[in-house]
Amino acid sequence: MFALRRVFFWQLAAWLVCILVAFAAGVSVALSAFLGGAVCALPSFAVIGMLFLSRNKPASPLGIFVVEFFKVSLTIFGFLCVALFYRNLHWLSFILTFSAVLLSHLFALAGRS
Repeated sequence: MFALRRVFFWQLAAWLVCILVAFAAGVSVALSAFLGGAVCALPSFAVIGMLFLSRNKPASPLGIFVVEFFKVSLTIFGFLCVALFYRNLHWLSFILTFSAVLLSHLFALAGRS
């Protein structure tokens, strides 16, 4: 469970840092960064919540597959919603924030002791 908490906090920290850096370029750029982080982090937080709720049960390969399918589907749906409904999207800040949040779990798990 400690690894899940580390992933959660690293992704949240990466999301917030990207938003704060994007504020230097303007509010609409920061909002695009917020949306990029949300598209990546919120499905991941949902999966972490599901794993936390089932922490005392044995893991099954089918269950892990279903949860990861749910995560990828939510991420694709988020990309589509943002691309279709937010007209002032700054793609660079959106993609960079998405990438930073997506890769931040590597730092959380690599630093394990």
